[in-house]
Amino acid sequence: MTDPSDHTQTDRWVHLVLQWGMILSMSVMLLGLALLALSPGGHEEVDLSIGGIGAGIAEGNPIAVIDLGIVLLIATPLTRVLTTLVIFVVNREPRFIIASLIVLGVISLAILLG
Repeated sequence: MTDPSDHTQTDRWVHLVLQWGMILSMSVMLLGLALLALSPGGHEEVDLSIGGIGAGIAEGNPIAVIDLGIVLLIATPLTRVLTTLVIFVVNREPRFIIASLIVLGVISLAILLG
């Protein structure tokens, strides 16, 4: 049986991951919106791949910065699952490790199938 303080520690880590993931993604999106407002002319859409976003940022395209913020926001819950998986491995909780791996498998399958 697990110690109740372990759950408090897990909750604290999950809270931090979700909070900082949201803060980071929103900051990046606001930066992109500010750059968009400050830059004249139209900007091309960017492919939502990591390479497409990176190339867009390298070209100074503010839409690529906004897209990066969106990708970071989407990745935040995935990071939460990875964080809990690490905590469960450290705490040696096999049922929760299996559950986390199943969730990661479903997410991976959804990403691969589009």
